Amino acid sequence: MNLNQILLPFTMMIVTLSIAGCQESSDTRLVEMSERHELRQAEQTQQANQLHREVTAMQREVQAERTNIGQQRDLLEADRRSIASERRYDSLTAAAVINIGLWLACLLPLVIAWLVLRQPQSSADDQAIIDVMLEDLVADTPRLLSQRPKASSNSPRIRVASSPGDEPT
Repeated sequence: MNLNQILLPFTMMIVTLSIAGCQESSDTRLVEMSERHELRQAEQTQQANQLHREVTAMQREVQAERTNIGQQRDLLEADRRSIASERRYDSLTAAAVINIGLWLACLLPLVIAWLVLRQPQSSADDQAIIDVMLEDLVADTPRLLSQRPKASSNSPRIRVASSPGDEPT
């Protein structure tokens, strides 16, 4: 036999085995690669789901904070309105007090003049007492005030005569 004839089947067998072996090895590699890909895909899906849950939780927190900030803003606005109202009321009160004070200051002299003009005429007895007191005040020797009060005395003593001819006692 020829060497070619002996080697040919042997070569064919090696080629066939190598093709069959490569084919099987390629399939196992594809299966392993597919399994790894599926595992990675499952991990990525789990990570994506976890991230989605975290984002949803963060969005809820942000919404809660926005709600809280909105409530605080509403409270602040209510306080601002209250303070503005108080300022308006205080300024009106201050203006009213100032105007009333001015009116009283303007009316006071008129009221005093009216009271002075409205007083009844003095009686003759009152006029006589006033005359005696004035004469005694300008006299060289006062009859009503016989002694001048001392600066150290607590209560001055005043002697009053009962009639113009009487001596003070």
